[in-house]
Amino acid sequence: MKKTLVVVMLGATLFGVSCKKKDNSSSSSTAGSTLRVLKSPTGQNQTMSANIDADGYVNFNAQQLMADGGNPLHSYTWSLELSPTPPSGVTITPLTGVVNRAGHAATGLSTGTKTFKVKVSDGTSTATGSIDLKITGYTPGPAALLQQIGAPFTLVDGVAGKSYGASLYVTGGTPPYSWLLDASYAGSSALTGAGLTVDESAGIVRGTIMSSAAGKTIKFKVIVKDATGETAIGSTVYTINIK
Repeated sequence: MKKTLVVVMLGATLFGVSCKKKDNSSSSSTAGSTLRVLKSPTGQNQTMSANIDADGYVNFNAQQLMADGGNPLHSYTWSLELSPTPPSGVTITPLTGVVNRAGHAATGLSTGTKTFKVKVSDGTSTATGSIDLKITGYTPGPAALLQQIGAPFTLVDGVAGKSYGASLYVTGGTPPYSWLLDASYAGSSALTGAGLTVDESAGIVRGTIMSSAAGKTIKFKVIVKDATGETAIGSTVYTINIK
């Protein structure tokens, strides 16, 4: 089954950035905020999905996880924690945080929710988070994984003169993904004007925020392409408030 690539606005039902930060990692003195693996405002884990059909075929929805904060000069680096044991065959790409599963046999998998842990590093500090993989029986339907909501999605606040990092989000399609700032959206130029860039391969916004950006609100959109050339142009407007 071909998996449709979609860029989605996450909303409160999945995960956002308005929750309190946990002191589960040390932070660099140059960083604008503490590194963390995102959770929802209600404390829910990041959620992934898969289904198993009657023939034992697994439709696994690849997904890029989100982190923010810290001082990712190059990228965040992700890894799977070994306890609890990750679901059978599940892997994570270190420099992008894309969780995927090689092969389609359901060996070692069954329906239900499997919770596993991941670790993210910015090169100085680390943070861990739990991921829920929800595996269901196969239900025929469209290949799209999540629908775009289109409302603004606020990333973690930035601090003028400090380093900044925040992951963007995509699900479906065939990894690896490539990312591009959507120049057709009028506000996108404000991102580069503030000293920030969209990392083409890692799918994160990073850089050192210019002092002149203090007090501004930056809004931008992104375009994502997967390994097959399928392109998703997000309706989501990402927002960063600069202090």
